Amino acid sequence: MRALERHADQLVHWPKSGKHVLAQFDDTTVVVYQAYKPAIGHHAAKHQKFGGGFSFERMSWIKPNFLWMMYRSGWCTKTDQEVTLALRLTRVGFDEILSQAVAM
Repeated sequence: MRALERHADQLVHWPKSGKHVLAQFDDTTVVVYQAYKPAIGHHAAKHQKFGGGFSFERMSWIKPNFLWMMYRSGWCTKTDQEVTLALRLTRVGFDEILSQAVAM
């Protein structure tokens, strides 16, 4: 994982054109953020796995940027979005999710 860098120093590493995702990552994982209702978020934080009402049947709005997720969840004030978690996904899993994403 890279050490923290200033924004201006990072720009030289970013693609100059095309679509790309800016995220914290290493060789095998990508960090994304998701807001959950307290029952799900607290269970996941305590047990380090999902439960507490979590369902794979619901749509997920993951974000690779913490501040963007906080903004979208109303700074954890919107109903059922009161707990924001950082999730480390495998790169293979992230790429699979991205391949099924619907651009908005």
